[in-house]
Amino acid sequence: MNEPIVYADLTFLINFIIDFCILWTAAKLATIKISYTKLFLASVLGGFYAVGYLFVELAVWYSLPMKLIFSFLLVGLGLWPHSWNKFKLALLYFYGISFFVAGATLATSLLFATNQYYFTFSYICLLAGIFGALLIGVYGEKYLMQELIPKILKYQVCLQFAELSCSGQGFLDTGNGLRDPMSNKPILVAEYNLLKPCLPDDLNEAMDTSLSEDEMLEKLSYSSWANRLRLIPFSSIGKKNGLLIGIRADEVVVNIGSKKKLHKNIIIGVYIDKLSSEGSYQMLIPSEMVK
Repeated sequence: MNEPIVYADLTFLINFIIDFCILWTAAKLATIKISYTKLFLASVLGGFYAVGYLFVELAVWYSLPMKLIFSFLLVGLGLWPHSWNKFKLALLYFYGISFFVAGATLATSLLFATNQYYFTFSYICLLAGIFGALLIGVYGEKYLMQELIPKILKYQVCLQFAELSCSGQGFLDTGNGLRDPMSNKPILVAEYNLLKPCLPDDLNEAMDTSLSEDEMLEKLSYSSWANRLRLIPFSSIGKKNGLLIGIRADEVVVNIGSKKKLHKNIIIGVYIDKLSSEGSYQMLIPSEMVK
């Protein structure tokens, strides 16, 4: 029986192309700035590693632990980002896309198989896997950022002020670093229109009719809820030294699937305008409140 012939140069080239596509797709999904020089060098390393598999004397380098270590090295060289969290995310995408490419290649082989007892491998099957990876890289990022992630990061939130309560959609904002200067607790930001039905008339009157920030602050200081109010300093693009009106809520309940996170005496930052132009959420939830 004739033994199959394996060409080292083709093995290198095929694995170079596959590794390059997988790393490129992982970078796109993890929103890591792509350096094609780094991708090229990492893919070359991956190609040489695949060629080494052909030599029996190098078998010790292809155990499961060594393969995992090499995958860390490959992602580190090709996609080294600025934070450890980004690296973990890129590594997760790398494994997921690798399994997808392998599955797409195998599925295509089985689809075109003419014998029920074995499947045939061809470069067409390999191209199917590579095409699938590139397709994920081109369209997957848009789907993740516009569809999947916003849905995952939205939570129903209920705010309780004495006997009054108001509910709405909250969006998890990992960049929300606002804290109550007195208690050091995280601050949830909510649209004024959502809070308005829960606020007393004199406080609403101060927010609605004041002609200046100074006038509004003076009226608020004499309102019936003056003991609930806070002035929260903040900085943002275009406004380095701003002040946000905060109102203490007795309870904040965040619904996380089948669980509910209860927080007491949380300050609610009042945002006058809309947080979402589409109206898909009315609050920004600090990450600490969902952990």
